[in-house]
Amino acid sequence: MTSRLASVVLLGVAAVCNAQAPTQDVHFAKELVFDEFFATRKGDARQYFLLGGGWLLTIQSGNPGRFISDWLEAHPAATATPVSRMFVTNTKSKVTSEMVYIWVDDGNQSLNVDLVRAGVFPAGVMYDMVDNQKGLEELLKDPRLAAAKAQIEKERAEAPQDRSERLMTDNAYLERINRVNAAEELARKEKVGIWSDAMKEEREADGLP
Repeated sequence: MTSRLASVVLLGVAAVCNAQAPTQDVHFAKELVFDEFFATRKGDARQYFLLGGGWLLTIQSGNPGRFISDWLEAHPAATATPVSRMFVTNTKSKVTSEMVYIWVDDGNQSLNVDLVRAGVFPAGVMYDMVDNQKGLEELLKDPRLAAAKAQIEKERAEAPQDRSERLMTDNAYLERINRVNAAEELARKEKVGIWSDAMKEEREADGLP
């Protein structure tokens, strides 16, 4: 939770949750060009992410880029389903970007789940922008973060178009979260990746037990 919230603060994002009817925009994952957990698509201005948060600061193990490329090569028919999206306006250029969190599946197999199961990432980074926003609001109740809260509120007032929204039903989202949490539990038990004894110090520094 700590690393996910810190990443949102670092981004300077003050998105407002604005739930709406689910949007169907499923496409083949092979249409995306990945750079680790970031992706783009030809003719599409949106930015895609395999993580719902923790983009700038999250613990990781091994080579995520290689894991992702190997998985996609082994699953050429995999599809990418939007989970949520966030609109963020650059404070200097005033350009608004759309960032989309995706879930990549091939039948019953999921790249998101497998990343967590292998201990590459903690399950927390798979929580979406809406959950991150809720967590940020809780974090900013701390009086010690009054200055950060004031800055975020200022940016929010200057960019009212910025918001985050879930693009699938809450039940569909919860089913995915349950799967990554179960995957993390197994990874912890087997001490793989970030859950290994070798990464204990780094893990604790990141706020993970």
